[in-house]
Amino acid sequence: MPQSLVQKTVNTFIKGLVTEAGELTFPPDASVDELNCELNRDGSRSRRLGADRELSAVLSSFTVTNSEIVNVGSWSNVGGQSGLEYLVVQKGTRLYFYNKAEVPYSSDLLATSVDLNPYEVLGSVGVGQVKCQFASINGTLVVASKTMETIYIERNNDLGTISVTQIDFRMRDFEWVGEKTEYDTGDATPSIEREYDTQNSGWVGTDGLAARATYSAANGGDYPPLSHPWYSGKNSSGVFSEAEWTKIYSGSSLIGNGHFVVNPFNKDRGAASGLALAAEIEDSRFKAVESFGGRVFYAGLESAKSSGLIFFSRQIEDINELGECLQQNDPTAETISDLLPTDGGVIRIPEAVNIKLLHAVGSVLVIFAENGVWTINGVDGVFKATEYSVKRTSEIGLASPESLISAGGTPIWWSRYGIHTLSFDQISGNATEQDLSTTTIQTYWDAIPGESKDKAISIYDQINKTVYWAWPDVGETVNSKVNNFLVLDLALQAFYPWRISDEAASTDCIVGLSFYSGYGAGQLPLDVVTFDGDDVVTSDGDDVVSLQSSNFVTGSPAVVLVIRDGATNKLTLGGFTETGFLDWGTANYSSYAVAGYEFLGDLLLKKTAPYVTPYMRVTETGWTGNEVDGYEPIGSSGLLVSSLWDFSTTPTSSPQQAYRLKVMPVVNPNNLGSFNYPETVIVTRLKLRGKGRSIRLKFESEQGKNFVLLGYSMMGGVNGRF
Repeated sequence: MPQSLVQKTVNTFIKGLVTEAGELTFPPDASVDELNCELNRDGSRSRRLGADRELSAVLSSFTVTNSEIVNVGSWSNVGGQSGLEYLVVQKGTRLYFYNKAEVPYSSDLLATSVDLNPYEVLGSVGVGQVKCQFASINGTLVVASKTMETIYIERNNDLGTISVTQIDFRMRDFEWVGEKTEYDTGDATPSIEREYDTQNSGWVGTDGLAARATYSAANGGDYPPLSHPWYSGKNSSGVFSEAEWTKIYSGSSLIGNGHFVVNPFNKDRGAASGLALAAEIEDSRFKAVESFGGRVFYAGLESAKSSGLIFFSRQIEDINELGECLQQNDPTAETISDLLPTDGGVIRIPEAVNIKLLHAVGSVLVIFAENGVWTINGVDGVFKATEYSVKRTSEIGLASPESLISAGGTPIWWSRYGIHTLSFDQISGNATEQDLSTTTIQTYWDAIPGESKDKAISIYDQINKTVYWAWPDVGETVNSKVNNFLVLDLALQAFYPWRISDEAASTDCIVGLSFYSGYGAGQLPLDVVTFDGDDVVTSDGDDVVSLQSSNFVTGSPAVVLVIRDGATNKLTLGGFTETGFLDWGTANYSSYAVAGYEFLGDLLLKKTAPYVTPYMRVTETGWTGNEVDGYEPIGSSGLLVSSLWDFSTTPTSSPQQAYRLKVMPVVNPNNLGSFNYPETVIVTRLKLRGKGRSIRLKFESEQGKNFVLLGYSMMGGVNGRF
């Protein structure tokens, strides 16, 4: 019985990797397996460029040992100068700064660095063992870590100098140190704690102490109940009267407190009150910091008592107020005791365990803890100390702080269970957690070792709307090295993996990721500044602007790689820019994709696929060489195609070259920049051997060559019998 022919055309192959579908239900345009490919918005699929240093790369003045951590952050609006932004690199115990203004970026390392050792907390694991978190506000950089006192860094743009200041935190003491359940009655033999609580409730100062003495004299030496303030007993002459005060019935109500101001890390109530009270010490320090609503928020204390506390400063008018996490007015005062909208304070989330990160999203502050996610919203979109709400958004917490990325204002993070994001209602501002991995790449994500997940870092490419996560192999000897990437294209809603190859010896490696806002333009109009960031003007006072070329282009990954040089262990910068498709210029990597299961319309009968026709874009851009030695095309492609019949895990047919030029253009020695191929698309018909009920196609690269796969068609022969 003759075969019947069935045609299948795939116009797009850009749904990325999918691991959560069965053989019989696999979605179209997705891949069963793939590595080192790029998915393009025009529906094509190509090879990623190689990782390499930028053009004219400069090595740093310092080295990075195998055991040292490398951490990356940003300092925006440096010194209040618009457009001046620094890349902050933490190398162990020291911070270094790169000016993001000029290419090559690696040449803009500032001579000044910051030593974190003086701020290390006694008894911590060491300031060089933990990655800092950074927040920018009013041109100042705030630096927090659980191993050190929180600091802020300023730059004087006129003098070109950097200064460091330890933040002095202050808060109102709203805690009762005695047995408050007994405070609605008098006390003839008060404890020191009762004495402190009495003073902290406003029975202090000249008038308060006089009122207390008057009450005690009339009540056999008893202390007054802490049921209402002393000034509520003033008579018509404005003098405290025990009789008038006693007339006021407040039942078992408890008076407000908070007269004393203390340091949250050293609550020296004895020094504040003059009583013999031991200081209460908080051993942990803030590890999370974020600027939000004109303030700075702090969290991440690890003690059982303080783990759910979130401190926030006053609205910043003076940078010295960064630690003023308190109500300005005395809440126990007779007059002017109101809490102001601009005040600082403390928010308590008792359920939150191990707060790891604070993240501002528009008018919402998101709190990422180990056991869930909370949001803090201001009324009408404006946070005020007098008006805010706290809501638990998700029970899925954050695993690694460095895995969270803000993608155009949308947070995406790794938990212990998968990849998640928040969606925000445009009217109410309420957030809802969504799972991104369960229906797409959960099996792939689950296979990443937990040790590697804990070291994952991330960056968002704002130009190409793409998220990158990177992590190391298990047992990697270079502490901050990453060589595995998971990419999420937000426009395509597709995941795809990469892997960076190592050189044969003394290999360069990636130790950090960043994004430069000027990344991606062919020519950058850059404001000319001195090495220290000072503006350069002409003798007439006109601003000097330079047009500089960057080798980072839109459409390619627009991320900056922080690279450790394998020969010297010094740092430099680079990107995915190597057009020879070799990592570091020498290390080969394979780019491949295995298409989904194709049954050609029938699950029962066996088929053959006599012809497969890939469609590929012409990639040659010109020629290199001379008439004596010959000419070679620039940017050649190569694409090998093989088949996997039925449900085989390995190809059942030999790879065949699909990229075949029909004619070789004539070289014009006077114009080597033109290839002059008569068509823009290469169409090659291949005959694949084998038969079965289903077929998958594998597309893979050749060393040193590109490919741009636009799509493919397949003609299958269906047998009339089994």
